[in-house]
Amino acid sequence: MRFDLFWVLMGRTAYVFAPLYLIPFGYGFAFGDPLAGSFLALGVLTAILGMVFGNMGRSHMRQLSVQEGALFLLVVWFLLALLGMLPFHLAGLHLSPVDTFFECISALTTTGMTALGDTLPPTLILWRGLMSWFGGLLFIVILVSVLPVVGGCFGMDFNVRQERLFSPLWNRMTRPMREMTMLYIAITVISVLIYLAAGDKVFPALILALFTISSGAGPMTGGLSPKPLLMLGAGLVALLSALPLLTLWQILRRRTETALTRHMELRSFFALFLCAGVLLAIPSLLHGTRPIAEALGFSFFYAISFLSTNGLMLQDAAPFHTSSALLLILLAVIGGCMGSAAGGFRISRVLVLTSLAWTELLRTLHPRMVLAVRQGGEVVPLHSAERILVLAFIFAAVFSISSLLIACAGLSPIETITLTVSCLTTTGGVAALAHLNTVTALPLWTKLVCSLLMILGRIEIFAFFLLLGTFFEDTAHKW
Repeated sequence: MRFDLFWVLMGRTAYVFAPLYLIPFGYGFAFGDPLAGSFLALGVLTAILGMVFGNMGRSHMRQLSVQEGALFLLVVWFLLALLGMLPFHLAGLHLSPVDTFFECISALTTTGMTALGDTLPPTLILWRGLMSWFGGLLFIVILVSVLPVVGGCFGMDFNVRQERLFSPLWNRMTRPMREMTMLYIAITVISVLIYLAAGDKVFPALILALFTISSGAGPMTGGLSPKPLLMLGAGLVALLSALPLLTLWQILRRRTETALTRHMELRSFFALFLCAGVLLAIPSLLHGTRPIAEALGFSFFYAISFLSTNGLMLQDAAPFHTSSALLLILLAVIGGCMGSAAGGFRISRVLVLTSLAWTELLRTLHPRMVLAVRQGGEVVPLHSAERILVLAFIFAAVFSISSLLIACAGLSPIETITLTVSCLTTTGGVAALAHLNTVTALPLWTKLVCSLLMILGRIEIFAFFLLLGTFFEDTAHKW
């Protein structure tokens, strides 16, 4: 089978990734960083690599196959991680290749865990933020182009008609790619302005915006200063990162603003956010550790931080009550809305599973009734509900097996669970709940396992097993 369009996608990704090197180059050149020249050379080499990949797929048939899409979803993260590792080693910091690979995968998958800490030079801190930002952009672009072809969309949105947007034809994929890129850049600029208005300086505001808009602001950011305005600004940016950009773009483009109030996933998202914020404030109020206003401010900040799978923590924060920590883990597992940069299982899928469970219960009580799975008044196609159910089973199975494997590193049960959840939901803050702010002390094999889990969590697992199934199917045919 030919994989021409796979090479085209890899080439386009390298093309878009190459200009990112120019930003730390410009910053390093302005402040006299000797590493600046390395970024310029790497940018040129990455652009050349993109040309080579594009030339390898120049005879593509302009229609993406499932196998090509699944292969791209898996391989592209390894390619970008290898390209992202080079500046760390050219800086002469004597870092382990496994540590830098873990760091790049964590940034690109917007997980936010770190093996290097926050003591890097400013140029490398900027590069790490840019990788996280690009990882969020890449995932949103994948959501509107490659993932629907591979996973059947998994019920991307049942409230807005989207058949026109999703197509395996290359010329129809490029337009939504450009539109999502421009929208993502626009909300990034808005995020920087929000942080500046909150009183932050230019460079920290840029770094925080790059991490939070991509839902990757975990321990990698070193924590946020507990100032009310900064907390408010970070909460607003985290909210932007969790909203369904794809759906909002379509609704606003069609000038149907009233549909926002009827959107089931958005209503559920804000209801969950409000309920979680109130519940998180209860332990502080019962124990009298904080005034009411401060307790509510902290609780709503952490609610949106984990619901958006940012996992952004406050500096010198008091230990969480057990119930609060469990609720934050649950919020990270659920994640944000479909069509956003957030990770997790997604609220839309949770709603479908809830509706499916309720429908099966009614069918048991009334066997002769004809029932349908619904979300927001729309009937969910049976194949979409089945795929979401399969995805939930695979997620649970991968979580169980990977937890047993990670436990071999000598971690406690709570450390094992939080680390596994952090990787599969791309929420580094979950591991910080068990005081795993850094994974430097973990064995090398554990870091590699966690890197693979972060990739599986970002591509939503299904594509990996689909690729394995294709490989075994071809092997069976040969036998």
